[in-house]
Amino acid sequence: MLLERIKAHSAALGDRPALRAGEQVIRWGELWPMAQGLAAKLREQGTGPVALVGDPAEVWVPVAFVACLLAGRPYLPLDPLLPPAGQRELLEQAGAVLLDRRTAEEGFSSDLSCPLPDDPNRIAYEIFTSGSTGTPKLVEVSLSNLEHFLRWAFALPEIAAVLGGTAVGQAAWSFDLSVADLYLALLGGGTHVALTPAEKEDFTALFRRLEESEVSLLVATPSFLRLCLTEPSFGPAQLPRLRTVFSCGEVLPPAAARRLLDRFPGVTLLNAYGPTEATCAVCAVPISREMCGGPLPIGTVGEGAVDISLEEGEIILTGASVSPRFGGKYSTGDLGYVENGLLYWAGRRDLQLKYKGYRLEPARIEGVLEALPQVERAAVLPRRDGAGQVKGLTAFVEGAGLEPEKLAQALADLLPPWQIPGQWKLLDRLPLTPNGKCDRKRLEEML
Repeated sequence: MLLERIKAHSAALGDRPALRAGEQVIRWGELWPMAQGLAAKLREQGTGPVALVGDPAEVWVPVAFVACLLAGRPYLPLDPLLPPAGQRELLEQAGAVLLDRRTAEEGFSSDLSCPLPDDPNRIAYEIFTSGSTGTPKLVEVSLSNLEHFLRWAFALPEIAAVLGGTAVGQAAWSFDLSVADLYLALLGGGTHVALTPAEKEDFTALFRRLEESEVSLLVATPSFLRLCLTEPSFGPAQLPRLRTVFSCGEVLPPAAARRLLDRFPGVTLLNAYGPTEATCAVCAVPISREMCGGPLPIGTVGEGAVDISLEEGEIILTGASVSPRFGGKYSTGDLGYVENGLLYWAGRRDLQLKYKGYRLEPARIEGVLEALPQVERAAVLPRRDGAGQVKGLTAFVEGAGLEPEKLAQALADLLPPWQIPGQWKLLDRLPLTPNGKCDRKRLEEML
């Protein structure tokens, strides 16, 4: 389904841009012939995974992804910020060969062709995640997993409304959120715009790119959206075609959702949830202003890409989006609950703490803090004694005009005493990882 649609769009859409990165453009009429040439060479060379050090500034990378799919070989995007020794370690762990730009471009320019592969259960791509211990874990996603995710996403009215438009992706290729913006654009015959590292670090360049792209679908982490919202010009006057924002990858704070909806009255904000092991996202729900008074839901019961159930409070995913490695059923390690037919995220099982004899979930405290009007973002970390026992809680809070005493009092009205942090650190901005998530390791260094 995916490759057939890309082939048809390439034949029909000619000079329309398919892929953009910086000033580089690949047009639809070029995409399929380029992918065909490289795919033929890749198929001649073997069947194992193909690794790419994928800088979003280089438009050849997503063409190579399509070529790998066509060749029937899994692609493995590696973080360009990873040191060479770290890249070599992951290459060895995955048993992958590295494809560089020069070799890829030689394949693009060949006149060879490659027939469509006929095994929908083959692995489409592999991605390393940090895992619960911080040790890189390799996740395999099949073509049938990917196509199932895309069918589900295309059936969402908020996504269907922007088919054929421009999708802008903030995530690095090594972060599976990029799967959503890239393939939703390609499957719909639209244009995919990858934000370059330089654009993400420079507001002027970033907003110029967003405006020039005529973005209709923005796929981003909540942290990136919050960053954009600090710029007053980020609004409908600059982005008149924006219709849908797909937020995924971490918890969406109510304050950020409220600000985005106030800034863009005509835009639909989808709050999505899903682990890498289940192909990017498995559920999503439109967020209304009325929902922004407390923790936000991540999905509607019975409307996900897979069957979603709770076992002892843990979110369990069963269905066609789950990586083959897990036999169709994946225990996420995420805690959740259902209220009024909506699914809510309630933290990580492996982040639960025992404090003063009580079992405690930091995400619960963070959610209550982030529901306060003046709080933009919060993270709660334990302080431990020499024996590793929790001796207290520290709250890192981002926002304007914050006072620790008032924050503690606000929590005291909503939470039991043992859930009130004893130490507060007010930050201009919480540190982020390269993927745009809260960097808890850096916060631990500040304890």
